[in-house]
Amino acid sequence: MYSRLVSVLFYMFFTCVILNPQVNGITLYFYLVIPFLDLDFSRFLAGTARRWAGPLLIAVMASALTSPSAAVRVLSIGICIGYLMYTTERRISYLHPWMVINILFATVQFAMYYVNRDFSLLLGPTNLSKLIWGDYATMTNTNFYEVFYFTRVSGFSREAGFFSSLLVASLILHLFSDSPNKKLIALYLFGLFISFSKSSMVLFLFAALYPFRYRLRSLHPVVVMVGYYAVISAISVYLASNNFFGSDTFAHRLAGYAFVFDARLEDLVKGISAPDMMAHYKYLPYIRLIQDDMALGALFGGLPGTIAELGIFSALVVFAVIAFTASDGFVMMIFLFISATVSVTTVTSFIPLAYLICYWPRFAAYSAYRLEPSRQFQPLPRYFKT
Repeated sequence: MYSRLVSVLFYMFFTCVILNPQVNGITLYFYLVIPFLDLDFSRFLAGTARRWAGPLLIAVMASALTSPSAAVRVLSIGICIGYLMYTTERRISYLHPWMVINILFATVQFAMYYVNRDFSLLLGPTNLSKLIWGDYATMTNTNFYEVFYFTRVSGFSREAGFFSSLLVASLILHLFSDSPNKKLIALYLFGLFISFSKSSMVLFLFAALYPFRYRLRSLHPVVVMVGYYAVISAISVYLASNNFFGSDTFAHRLAGYAFVFDARLEDLVKGISAPDMMAHYKYLPYIRLIQDDMALGALFGGLPGTIAELGIFSALVVFAVIAFTASDGFVMMIFLFISATVSVTTVTSFIPLAYLICYWPRFAAYSAYRLEPSRQFQPLPRYFKT
């Protein structure tokens, strides 16, 4: 019972990000501390350490060489992944119940937008976060505006795009379950409809790749990552030559791939901060296009964001750890799609879920091996039904 209570608290703060405060520009994620209230989780970590300690230590050390804050984030992601695996194995995960709560609240935001728009904005993340934490409210964006004649809402996430990414990651993870619930899938799809953003396209990409899953599974994750980077780089270079057609949102997500070709060698090796980027590269049209994001300290989205922050050598080590620990090429591709809008070292909830998807097949097989002697819990499904 106690373990379930701890799990409920974890998933509340994990899915309702605005409940976490921010101090001096750093969000204090309560869900990084809550898991250690459950002693069984510590035992789970100790009992499985030989499977994850080496790769995690390598990623943390590589990140620490150029960015101590990135090293802390990598360690934090490791804690999240561990607890997600622990609660999943013990069948005490409350991810989907809390996502249902988020979708229901988002439905209220959506309906009120057409009844009383001002009240809908009061229910937005910015106002709610300030109501809870005042000056310590976490960074949010109540970006409720109409797309294809329908508004987009955010639930208890920072903003609609993050909510959409969280919905996609949670839905794909639900498809890994023993018997996906059709009503829950329908609710997730409705949630994606009312939070529609470019992140929602991941679900369409997932559906498009699904018929080719067997071929992708046969590919090594390193091959998939390299191929993905090459294709997106070619697209980015073309769009950058046209200044991303004036779209700052596409520039933020893709410009980093073009920047790798425009950056000075020393900045690629050492890494570069957002202020230095603005100081030295504002002559590039696509950098000027995303200067508002840079002013907030945000670097590029996707893999190049990690390269810009850590430097190319440390970033390559982190990428290698991810690729060589991923289960297969198919889940690697899903991970790359979900993490395309942010850095792979982002602690916000949908990134740890993306890692769980990336490691699921190996984790499920290992979990079945661990549980076989005791038969205390049912083994996890090795893959979603095909």
